[in-house]
Amino acid sequence: MRGSSGMISWCFRLSPLILMGALLVPVVYAADQSAQDWLIAKLETGKQSSFSGHSVLLSGGQLVSLKVYHAPIEGEVWERVVHMSGEPAEIIRKGSSVYCLHPQQSTGMAVNSPIRRWNALEKGMQSVSRYYRFERSGMERVAGREAMRLNLEPMDSHRYGYSLWVDAESGVLLRTQTLPPSGDPLEVFEFVNIELDQTLSAGDFEPGAGLNRNLAEGDMPVQGSQTPAQHWTPQWLPEGFVESQRVARFQGQGEVTTRAYTDGLASFTVFHEPRQQPINENSSMRGATVAVHRNLPGAMITVVGEIPLDTAERIAASVKPLADAH
Repeated sequence: MRGSSGMISWCFRLSPLILMGALLVPVVYAADQSAQDWLIAKLETGKQSSFSGHSVLLSGGQLVSLKVYHAPIEGEVWERVVHMSGEPAEIIRKGSSVYCLHPQQSTGMAVNSPIRRWNALEKGMQSVSRYYRFERSGMERVAGREAMRLNLEPMDSHRYGYSLWVDAESGVLLRTQTLPPSGDPLEVFEFVNIELDQTLSAGDFEPGAGLNRNLAEGDMPVQGSQTPAQHWTPQWLPEGFVESQRVARFQGQGEVTTRAYTDGLASFTVFHEPRQQPINENSSMRGATVAVHRNLPGAMITVVGEIPLDTAERIAASVKPLADAH
């Protein structure tokens, strides 16, 4: 896939990983607190932690080395993730703004730390608790530090499970696993060393030389009346997933529109791209991330997210023009 589809693939790797503030959870043990209550009570405090460290991400048989910076800057949570192996790439988040940076003519795929995702729990815990079971399973050692392990088990087949290792002293998220119903983890992120309580400045979040910003600057939330390209919708969604964002931009053969959905933890995005010629429909999976491409009359539908492949294919097959939705 070329053009806008390449941008979709490259930037979406924010999800395991930004489509993510850090889950920084100062640990306070209380016998009468459930694992869920424990997380809720600690999320807000952890946002203010400042640290940097080296980490690795194993996904789809590929091992990527990352340098992660995180700090509260100018009243917002900032994060910078730098690829230390393979093609140079960075993802920088300043508050709600996210930037993909890569060399000119890059066709590679950027990956991020999965830290920010867990911050979403603070706002979506009530919803998340209806679709996942929370359990603390004891202390383990990660990056030379003691960490509490928490398991999140999905209650249906439309979501993955997760395991988290949270630093017992600082509350920083040190390790995550994305888990299928059976078998080995789909994705593993882990700090191998970390420096806590660092004094980081705005300069630590500036991109490296030779990298180009890859952010659809023309993206605008869809408001008011819809253009013809926006008259489409998925007819089926897994229970608990709600639309979180709708964006339109002009690119290539016309207006590309996207709709993002989340259950408060897992997420996926549906892209509608005008095309005069149909594509070869296909599905692919890399680690925990799936991509499904399907044809509509005069358009291509792409579903990308960290959900099981069968679920993504069912969503893609359900997308219809609004005129056919009734």
